[in-house]
Amino acid sequence: MEKEENMRKIVFLLIASLLLASCIPHPAPAGTCVVTAVNPVNIYYRASASTDEQFGTLGPSMTMNATVRTADGFYGFDPGVAQAGNSGLFHMRWVLKTQDVTTSPGCASLPVVVSPIAGICYAMIMTNTPIYTSPDATSPVLVTMHLNDYAMVTSSAPGWYTLDLNVGTAKKAKLGYLQESNLGGLNGPCSGL
Repeated sequence: MEKEENMRKIVFLLIASLLLASCIPHPAPAGTCVVTAVNPVNIYYRASASTDEQFGTLGPSMTMNATVRTADGFYGFDPGVAQAGNSGLFHMRWVLKTQDVTTSPGCASLPVVVSPIAGICYAMIMTNTPIYTSPDATSPVLVTMHLNDYAMVTSSAPGWYTLDLNVGTAKKAKLGYLQESNLGGLNGPCSGL
């Protein structure tokens, strides 16, 4: 009997210890970038404070784990909501590092990315996709774009999109042509095409 009572006490103490330990806040793992709002800050769809398109607000003491940053002070994070058709950097949401935001030491080691510019319509690429020298599938392939690549759309014609390949991931000072059937999706103000 006494042995069973002692065993119950040990089990009780172990459970109580585990419950107590779960209440103690634990710091983020080394290398994790935690962005914390001191005061309310805007969350943007693109890494640009000049855009009116805001995703929401990060309230005081709220945190988010950033995975990328830009050279001009934006931190990108996955908002954890489904976004049909958005991939790569278009899936990210952005907070600008101001006096209203603190960052953990891990933020310094985040990869620096060039984010899509606000106010531009982009073609998003979802698979290996040929970009042609003219709007004709028998014309030479100028470049093959890949998953998460993107380029600025300058115009469209039946079955084709004209891309400015200098604005996006291809970094070619040329126009290219994307077959509409290979389009992964459009992102940005694209209604005028």
